[in-house]
Amino acid sequence: MNCLAIIAVTASMIVDGDTVRLNGPNARLTGVGDVPFDTPETHQPECGYEAEVGAEATALVQSLMPGRLCIIEREGGGYGRDLAILFGSDGEDVREPLMRAGLARASKNADWCR
Repeated sequence: MNCLAIIAVTASMIVDGDTVRLNGPNARLTGVGDVPFDTPETHQPECGYEAEVGAEATALVQSLMPGRLCIIEREGGGYGRDLAILFGSDGEDVREPLMRAGLARASKNADWCR
């Protein structure tokens, strides 16, 4: 895996389960090997369930910080975001604990309200 940049990440930088706030473009998370995943939206969720599960996903990722972010593609995450992989304080890709907890789906845009 080639990182274009490695950035230290704190809990306060976590926007939601699959987005990290950076000084430049935010980062959209993907898994190791560019395996996509999606977590529920916390900004303008489409239903109450999405808001609830989105808050859980955000809290889980925050609990895994401090971590490090490996940017793998500039502006590759859509909406001007960089595409990156986030590793928690234990060195594990955050996608894995999110998937185990049922707080992420193997998709780029999952429907959390159906």
